[in-house]
Amino acid sequence: MVPGARHPLVQVRRDRGWSQQGLADRLCALGATRGVNIATTKRTVSTWENGRHEPDPPAQQLLAVLFGVADGDRAAIPWPEWIPVERPDLYAPWTVRSTVAALEGVQRSAHMDRRAFLTITGGTLSAVLHGWLTADPEAAHAVTRGRRVGSALLTRIEAHILELQHADDALGGGDLLGETDAALALVTHLLGACTYTDAQARRLFAAAADLGRMAAWGRFDVGRHAAAQTCYHAALRAAQTSGDRQLGANTLAFMAIQAYSTGHPRDADNLVRTAQTAVRGNSTPAIDAMLAARRARALSKTGDAGACFRELNRAADLVGDGPGEDDPPWAYWIMRPEILMLTGSCMLDLGDPKRAQELFTEADRTYGDDYTRTHVLYLSRMSTALVQQGKIEAACAHGDHALDLLDEINSGRGLDHVRDTVTLLAPHRNVPAVRDYLDKARNSPALRTA
Repeated sequence: MVPGARHPLVQVRRDRGWSQQGLADRLCALGATRGVNIATTKRTVSTWENGRHEPDPPAQQLLAVLFGVADGDRAAIPWPEWIPVERPDLYAPWTVRSTVAALEGVQRSAHMDRRAFLTITGGTLSAVLHGWLTADPEAAHAVTRGRRVGSALLTRIEAHILELQHADDALGGGDLLGETDAALALVTHLLGACTYTDAQARRLFAAAADLGRMAAWGRFDVGRHAAAQTCYHAALRAAQTSGDRQLGANTLAFMAIQAYSTGHPRDADNLVRTAQTAVRGNSTPAIDAMLAARRARALSKTGDAGACFRELNRAADLVGDGPGEDDPPWAYWIMRPEILMLTGSCMLDLGDPKRAQELFTEADRTYGDDYTRTHVLYLSRMSTALVQQGKIEAACAHGDHALDLLDEINSGRGLDHVRDTVTLLAPHRNVPAVRDYLDKARNSPALRTA
C-alpha cells in the first residue's frame, strides 16, 4: 500500500459504523458459527488497513460474507480490490446540480494522494455507464447571478485547453497537474458564481469535461488511480450536461486506458462499447477509429484475438493522416501512427513480437518529435518485442533511447515501462550491452528519484 492512501477496508468499515474492534468481534463471531477458528483482534485489523499484512484465506472468506461479496467474485480479484467501496456520488441523478457538485468534489480532493485502489469497477462501473447512456439529464441552461461571463474569457479558456493538451504530449501529465487543476477550478467557479447564456453554459460544461478528463489523465499518468477515477466521473457528467456525446465518448476511451492498464480489460471493453453505442450515427471516422483501436487493446489483454483483429482492421480502414473537417479540436492526435502503435501493442499482447516490432518501426518513422511520452512508451515496448525475439543488443539500444527521453518528462507510466525494460534485460547481464544499459539505468536521475 502506498503511504497516505486510504485503504478500502477503512471506508467500508466506517460506512457500516464499525470500529476496528467491532469488525474483529464480528469476524470472530462469524468464524465461530461456521467452524472457522480465527483470532482476529483490533491490532490485526489495523495491520490490514495499514497494508502491513493481508488477511489469510479463511479471514478473507469471512470478510466477503460480512460485506456481501460472492466467494467466486472474491477469489477472482486480488485483495483488497474486491472490497465493495461505496461511492454515493456515482448514483446521483444526471442533473446540472449533480454535475457541478462532482466538479467541486474534484477540487476538494485535488491534494488527496489516493494512489492505490480503483473504486469504479465491475457492477459499479456498469451502473455509471447505464446512467450516462440512458439518462435524460437537464440541459445546460442560462444562469443569472454574479458577474457576466465574457465571450473573450471563454475563447481564452478553450485555447488554453488545447495548449495544455499539446503540452501533455511532450511533458507527461505530472508536470501539468497544477495548471490543469487551476484551469478546472476557474471553470467550476464560473459555473457556480457567474451569469451566462445557454450557449455559454454548454461551452463551460464542455470545457469542464475536457479539463476534468485531462486532470484524470494526469493523475493516472503518475499512478493516482482512485483520484483519476473521481476526475473521470466528473468529466463524464460535464460532457453529458454540455450535450456533447463525442466528448463523453472520449472520456470513456481514456477511462478504458486506465482500466486495461491496471488489470481490468473487461471493464475497458465495457467502457469502449458504451462509447461506441453512444456516438453511433453521430461520429466521425477519426473518433470511430480511435474507439475501435481502444477496444482492440482491451480485447488483446483478454486474449480474444479474433475480436481484436476485427477492431484493428476497422480502425485501420477509418483512420486518416490527420484530423478531418468535422473532427472536434481534441481529436488532433488521432492519426495513422497512433493506430499503428496501438496495433503493435496488441500484437505484443497476443504473442507476435516480430509483427509488433514491424508496426512500432513503421509508426516511429511517421510520429512527430513532440510526442515525447509516447516515444518512451513505445521504445520500451519495442525493447520487449526485441527481447522476446532474442535480439538483446537491439533491445538495449531502444531501451537506452527511452532512458534519455525519460529525463524530459514527468510520467509514472513512462517510468513503469522503463522499469519493465530493466527487469526484462537483467537476466541477460552477461551481454556487455546489457551491463552498460543496466549501469545507465542505475544512474538515471528519473529512476533514482522516483
